[in-house]
Amino acid sequence: MSRRTYPSKESRTTDRTITWRLNAGSILLAAALIGAVVPAAFAQTAVDRGLDTLEAQLVRDPSSLRNAAEYRQRAIAMNRYDRSITLFERLSKDGRGGANGFLNLALAYIDKVPVSGTLRQALLGRDAITAASRAIAIEPSVVAYFIRGLVNLYYDRALFHRTDKGVADLEKARTLAIATPALPSVRVFVALGDGYWRLNQPQKAREIWREGLTRYPETASLVERLHASDDRVGGIVARALDPNRRVDTTLRELFPDLTLAFKTPQ
Repeated sequence: MSRRTYPSKESRTTDRTITWRLNAGSILLAAALIGAVVPAAFAQTAVDRGLDTLEAQLVRDPSSLRNAAEYRQRAIAMNRYDRSITLFERLSKDGRGGANGFLNLALAYIDKVPVSGTLRQALLGRDAITAASRAIAIEPSVVAYFIRGLVNLYYDRALFHRTDKGVADLEKARTLAIATPALPSVRVFVALGDGYWRLNQPQKAREIWREGLTRYPETASLVERLHASDDRVGGIVARALDPNRRVDTTLRELFPDLTLAFKTPQ
């Protein structure tokens, strides 16, 4: 019979030390992970609570462009695009929202465009055009025609050639803007000139930009276009209408106190 051997006292002590160190290491690792995750979870909860508060305000007043703009800025900052779209799709069905309810929905669709793939971008643009059209049917306005016109300018490739429709909408926005000078509408002139440029009408584009600069002196985007050569203007317009660049949807002309969730495109 072979003799059974037992680990020495020193060996058992070493094994217990290794086990203790492994357990201690696991505990420390778990603590580190909890320390990283728990604050993030609390921060996430705080963000959601902030959105919850604004959602409650919008449910009470679905026509508020101001509350909707603030809500969407927070949604952009926290990558809550789908939550924003779902909310405004629901609120657009509330008759109290009127035209503004559909404008808020159109802007929510636009917010998601830069973070989406090419096909999804096209579908979001289509949905934004549809929502803006619903708003126009209820109450034609500078903002509604500007939104629909601007989105149309992005469709100038393949089977989509909607630049002319975009220019037509932006001309209507310009007419309404001239009739209501108290409403800042500089971006109407910028976008309308860009549309004419894409229609290969550079003289008309520069005419629109000059008119805009007369009404809104020292506007950087207008000055840049008017001082640039034709070769450079093409690049400027292409960058402005790049679907991968975020569009400022805060309506900051109406609400200059709003904080943007991103750097304003030039």
